[in-house]
Amino acid sequence: MDIDKEMDVISVSSHFSGNFSFGKYTRIEGKIDGTVSSSGLLIVGEMATLKADLIGKALVIQGTVYGNITAEESVTIHSTGDIHGDIKSPKIEIIDGAKIEGKILMSRYHPDFSKQLEITN
Repeated sequence: MDIDKEMDVISVSSHFSGNFSFGKYTRIEGKIDGTVSSSGLLIVGEMATLKADLIGKALVIQGTVYGNITAEESVTIHSTGDIHGDIKSPKIEIIDGAKIEGKILMSRYHPDFSKQLEITN
């Protein structure tokens, strides 16, 4: 399988606001405000700045994220990664130099991680 042919890419000059859902392979180099979910590998590139909660299967963070991160399988934070939010994943790899300002919860994925608490009267 050729990943390059199946990869969704948000370029460095792009800026989007809203809720986004991506497929198997996604690379973000631009700016997104909102929520980002992925059914596969989501890469936040070095040039990216996201003010968004991220939900996905496997996440690789090389850029800046202001928001919570929830992964079903794994999160890898590269030395250029800068996270301002909580991280939930059963497997977390932090490469020397990465910046994290938030809590880290390593436990098995549960779908409730990605749901808002609903209060009824």
